[in-house]
Order: sequence, then C-alpha cells, then structure tokens
Amino acid sequence: MAESLQQIKKRIKTANSIAQISKAMEMIAASKIKKAQNAVEKNRPYAERVKYIVQKILAENNENSLTSYFLEVKKKNINSKLVYVISPDKGLCGGLLANIFKQVSNNVSKQDYVVAIGKKAQVFCIKNGYNVIASFNMGTLFPKYADIFPMLKIIQEFYRDKKVSSVEVIYTYFKNRLVQEPTAKILAPIQKDENFINKGDHIFEPSSSEVFKSLIPYYFEVIFYDILMNAYASEQAARMASMSNAKENANEISSSLTMVYNKSRQEKITNEILDLANGQIKNAI
Repeated sequence: MAESLQQIKKRIKTANSIAQISKAMEMIAASKIKKAQNAVEKNRPYAERVKYIVQKILAENNENSLTSYFLEVKKKNINSKLVYVISPDKGLCGGLLANIFKQVSNNVSKQDYVVAIGKKAQVFCIKNGYNVIASFNMGTLFPKYADIFPMLKIIQEFYRDKKVSSVEVIYTYFKNRLVQEPTAKILAPIQKDENFINKGDHIFEPSSSEVFKSLIPYYFEVIFYDILMNAYASEQAARMASMSNAKENANEISSSLTMVYNKSRQEKITNEILDLANGQIKNAI
C-alpha cells in the first residue's frame, strides 16, 4: 500500500506541474492575442477598402483597358499553381494544424509550387512530398510589415513569368477568439466580384487605369499582410483555448487522484489502528 500511495503522490505532482505550465502558456497566449486581435480588427476595414477600390475600377472598366499581368488569363496548358501555406512554428494549438493540413491535402497537388510559412507547414509539406520551393519562419512575435516583401517576390517571379496559373494562400481566418476558420484564398488572377455593389461616385486622377496600375503592388502587400495577421491571431487564440482545456483537465486529474490518495491513506491508517487494537486485545488475554 505504501508503494501505491507513493505512485499516486507522484502522479498528483505531475498533474499539478502540467496545470502550472499550461496556465503559464495560456497567460502568454492571452497577452499576445489582445494585441493581435486589436491589430486585425483595426486593419480589416482598411484592407476591405483597398479591395473595394480595386473592385470598383474593375467594375467600371473593360479588362482590356487595364494593363496588369495579374489580370491575364493564363494558358490552359499551365496546370501548376503557387500555393502559400501559413502555419505556426510551434504546436500545442488544438486542432488548428490539423485543419490547415486538411485544406492543403484537398487543394494542393504534387505538381504545384509550395511556399511554407511556419515550421509546421514546412515539415508537413516536405514529409508528404509536396514541391516546397521556399520556406519562412512564422515567428513567435507579431509579424512586421517588412516581413512580407521577400515572400511577395516569389509571386512576381512565378506568376509574371507564367510558370503558374494562379496564386493561392491557405491560412486560418481569425473570426473571433472562439472561432478560427481554415481558408483557401485566391490572390491571383484578380477577378471581378459578381456580388460587388458600387457605392458612390469617385473621380480617379489621372485615370482609373493609371490608379489601378500603381495600386496593384500595394494591393497585394495589404491583402497578404492582413492574411499574416489573421494567421498569427488565430494561432494565439487556438493556443489559449488549448492550454485552458489542458489546465482544466490536469486540475481535474489532480483532484481525482487526491481523493484516491486520501481514501487509500485513510484505509491504511484504519487498518493499522485495527491491527494495533487486535494486538492489544491478544496481549490482554
């Protein structure tokens, strides 16, 4: 019984340690998610406005009058596409990674070119035989705007030179702290939104085609940075929820083991008292 009690005590100590570690990681994620959520919510209207201007120009102009290779229809014999896969560098974020990799399996073929952003995406894509042409770390800090430029260079190289038919991004869209949606988004070619509603009249100077030409590079910067911020915020929200569940489970295990330990200890003491009482009775007789 003494050995059994010692084992239970070790298990209680282990459960308490896991609960403390999980609580610390939950607090770290909670401190990061606040900043990330504020940044995403503040940037989202700006990104939507940039997309609105692009769609407005597309709606008001014939595509032939707009000069940009991001509007060109690629040749039918080009079957490959360029896919960015964005994931965390680390795990312990619940089902977020599994959902991202499910999107990759459904949307990416072995002939596509893959850019892995995040160590987990890199390991998954290489392990499963995808054509990884470049990789970047996601990092543990909030992404900087300057981080996106080497990533976007690959789009110009592969899409402008007609090596791929389209450019896609697979990432996790941050809806709120409880909901993060795995998403596959097409970046290029830029297509007209059939549901676009034109609100108000705008005057473009010197012309809408010139504005469109100068706006396109900035359009990709804004959209891609918004995607990176969503991915980062989703990671922190998923990790916070995962660590909260781990902490609660560890505390439940600790409480359950403590009850077993106390019950076993009480039985041991009772048995020792009974043995002592029986010995005294025999000596008296």
